[in-house]
Amino acid sequence: MARCSHNDCRRWRPDILVRYARLGLRVDGTWFCSPQCVEFTAKRRLLGVRPPSSSVPPIPELRLGVLLLHQGAITSMQLAKALSAQRLTGRPLGAQLQDMKMADAEAVLRGLSAQAGVSYLMAVDPACVRSAPGGLSADEVRALGVVPIQVDETNRLLVVACQAPLPRAALSALRQLTGWTPEPLLVSDVDWQLLIRAYGSAVTRRQQRVVFERVRDIDELAARIAAAAANDRTVTITEAHYGQSTWVRVEGQGAISTMLMPRARV
Repeated sequence: MARCSHNDCRRWRPDILVRYARLGLRVDGTWFCSPQCVEFTAKRRLLGVRPPSSSVPPIPELRLGVLLLHQGAITSMQLAKALSAQRLTGRPLGAQLQDMKMADAEAVLRGLSAQAGVSYLMAVDPACVRSAPGGLSADEVRALGVVPIQVDETNRLLVVACQAPLPRAALSALRQLTGWTPEPLLVSDVDWQLLIRAYGSAVTRRQQRVVFERVRDIDELAARIAAAAANDRTVTITEAHYGQSTWVRVEGQGAISTMLMPRARV
């Protein structure tokens, strides 16, 4: 006998009808008698979610100017001039140095990668992302700010291109949502724009499996989750926190629905 997992419902149905007549829906392996019960339970679950907190303070990164000095990319006098100009322009130091012809793009990118503790790519081919490696939608990629460029299925690794500063929150959300471990590589702002425009451009609408939506609040998010469950009948739900947003991915056999909801500030 199957009994609805919504605590205030607990309606039951014979197992034979659930199995062969496909009555109800399964979410994360538990049975619900109706989309309404899924929606109510999803809303309760989302209201109870709190963003993870870390008691360990982040290790401060070395300043870019110090790194570039150490690497021999600039001199102390050049750094002083760039910092003075930066106070007027408000531009990032790397961009300021390039504008003043004191450092080239590769030197700045090398310094930024050393600052973040990751590798970098000086040249990228946008063709490598046109087939949407990693299976994300183009809208997801834009929202996260990271572009998958290569997949290692054996080790469950997803090589992604991103801009500095390293988007650690986005990388954490990507890991939680997909189960893949992202391996970030820094690229220049120009190359990142080329990749973000090219990602998924060779995938037709009919081939797309991932639907991305921005939702206003928990009520709309819970309703979207219930609708996705009703459409696929058997789904799993994964959630992650990204900045001031809650990201939910509902995965079924036919499609994947992802929803991004701004989290209320407290």
